[in-house]
Amino acid sequence: MSLSKDGPSPKESATEVFTLVRDYAKQETVDPLKGLLSFVKWGLVGALLVGIGVIELMIFVLRLAQSEGSGVFDGRWSFAPYLITLVVAGGVLLIAKRGMSSKTSPTAGAPR
Repeated sequence: MSLSKDGPSPKESATEVFTLVRDYAKQETVDPLKGLLSFVKWGLVGALLVGIGVIELMIFVLRLAQSEGSGVFDGRWSFAPYLITLVVAGGVLLIAKRGMSSKTSPTAGAPR
């Protein structure tokens, strides 16, 4: 009985299987991670800009309370502008928390 040379050799088959497995692993792991990296990068940039904006807003509220209440918040009431700023910052945090835990999220109840 003799072996026929109709099909590829075992070495060629092994190389082809290795190439297919490598390409499949790359397709299923590396490519999605590249997309995720881009998503995270822009998310971090957005979070940084929003954070800077909120800090600027709180400085504005503090300076507004200090300048508009210059006669009222003197002496023993000098802490009041800081307290007002703290209350406004707490309100901003509550609004942000409600926005993040909204039940009307576009992904809430979406089929998987």
